[in-house]
Amino acid sequence: MSQSIIDLIHTAPLAGLSDSPFRVINRRFGAKFVYSEMVSVEGLSKNHKNTFKMIKILDNDQPLIVQLFGAKPDSFSKAVSVIEGLEYISEININAGCPVRKVLKNGCGSALMRTPELLAQIVAETRKATKKRVSVKLRSGKDPSSINVVEMAKICEDQGADTVIIHPRTTIQMFSGCADWKLIKKVKENLKIPVIGNGDVLSMDDAKRMMDLTACDGVMVGRALVGNPWFFTGERKVIDQAFLQTVVDHISLSKEFYGEDKGYKMMKKHLIYYAKNMYDVTCVDRRTYYDAVCRAGSIKAQIALVKDFFGMIMDQEQGQ
Repeated sequence: MSQSIIDLIHTAPLAGLSDSPFRVINRRFGAKFVYSEMVSVEGLSKNHKNTFKMIKILDNDQPLIVQLFGAKPDSFSKAVSVIEGLEYISEININAGCPVRKVLKNGCGSALMRTPELLAQIVAETRKATKKRVSVKLRSGKDPSSINVVEMAKICEDQGADTVIIHPRTTIQMFSGCADWKLIKKVKENLKIPVIGNGDVLSMDDAKRMMDLTACDGVMVGRALVGNPWFFTGERKVIDQAFLQTVVDHISLSKEFYGEDKGYKMMKKHLIYYAKNMYDVTCVDRRTYYDAVCRAGSIKAQIALVKDFFGMIMDQEQGQ
């Protein structure tokens, strides 16, 4: 797979998943543009301890692009000013694309697609508050009758955004149906700044196809990376010793970042994803493994579990 394509992949912010241990693992496989989870501007501007934990990093987890969400221009300005001095943060990304109800009800995320003047103010205030790069993530619009992504992308460009990221699904689609890549192409044709495409990219071949069809400048990938940093290799994940070491390393990084008591809890979802999409593996009972992941009550227990489970797969594969 062409290294140039790998260098144009952006790792999407995934709530509850794209923490520092996850990001470090993806960086080892070639991730260059790496995003934090979605972080509240209200929490940052008011110095909430738990919010600040979301932008802490392990060694080798930089540069970091921090995604911020909110609905008040002055809160964006204050939040950005608070983190401006953190050199490991290279870019501020404004979330105008999240379709989750609890985000929308406060006028945040893709609700901003319905308020052009407010989004313009947010981008402008963010631009004034930082010397770092500023990008904006957008959806296509609220619903099929209100597709306004080209206009909103142009507003972002006019207010000083360096890049826009386009997920061409409507708010009401959530993550269902198909992403309309034609909208990415349309935005690209109407803007001078770089345009990153997002949506329905499950492999490096998909990424290349998106770039060929839309002429976008890069591709953002989300769920396809969870439990699968091998995405960057362009190959399917293979259950071998290197795979096992990656999973164990991820567990160890979670312990280092969160501590023993919280680390194993944060790994549960990741351990389930590592066992998904294992091609040509029919010799195991995944349900039993998933149940065991839920019951494992320590880092030590998780490491023993993955060594037993994936070790069994390797032994059976070698015996065939």
